[in-house]
Amino acid sequence: MGYPKSSLLPEPQETTAEVERLREINERLVMLTAHELRTPLTHILAYLRLRQESAPMSERCELDVVVEQALALKERLDQVLLLDQLEAGLYELHCAPLSIQETIGRAIETQRCHIEEKKLTLDMQVECSAIVWGDRELLTRALDHLIANACKFSLPRGIVEVRVDCAETLCCVRVSDHGIGIATEKQSQIFEPFFQVEMTRSRRYNGLGIGLHLVRAIAEKHGGSIQVQSKVGYGSTFTMMIPLP
Repeated sequence: MGYPKSSLLPEPQETTAEVERLREINERLVMLTAHELRTPLTHILAYLRLRQESAPMSERCELDVVVEQALALKERLDQVLLLDQLEAGLYELHCAPLSIQETIGRAIETQRCHIEEKKLTLDMQVECSAIVWGDRELLTRALDHLIANACKFSLPRGIVEVRVDCAETLCCVRVSDHGIGIATEKQSQIFEPFFQVEMTRSRRYNGLGIGLHLVRAIAEKHGGSIQVQSKVGYGSTFTMMIPLP
């Protein structure tokens, strides 16, 4: 015997629309919060740097830690604001011929402290000296995030691999780690904004969950794309593809 469908239950289309509406509200709230926090944080950093210059040695270490944390927060806010500009079509690309090897080198240098702190081995192999037409700041930021991600999810004394090769029309940059890996069912979600691989309250890895979404936005802004291959317990490989001029 069948039962009549309850009129109190929402239609699937209504549920999907409501989830999408709440997601958009959440994204907008984060963007607005980032805008409001950036200016006072800039003033706080300026004050802390002045204190660093005049503080006695006994206070320097503590101030260094505070400045480091403030800079990390500023970087996250900058990511949010840049993403907002890209998605609103307000970011103006400043493209020029770029050596992909030099761009990767700049990204690696920004992660040098993390590489040394975890005693990681960086294995870089460049099979082609590609010149791409791109925005130096954006591409450096995208590669910086991929390398930072690989460092973050690598075990101490692990290996981070960077590979560059060229097809007929594409320059492919592959960044691999041998860390925790990503479950198959989550791989289609990791490029979505604010998605975290580890969603528990006690999650071990910090971040807003927008880094990979930002990398995808940057790749697409250059007419490219990004893909992931991963297996739990074996690590992940992210491949960013940028068209050759």
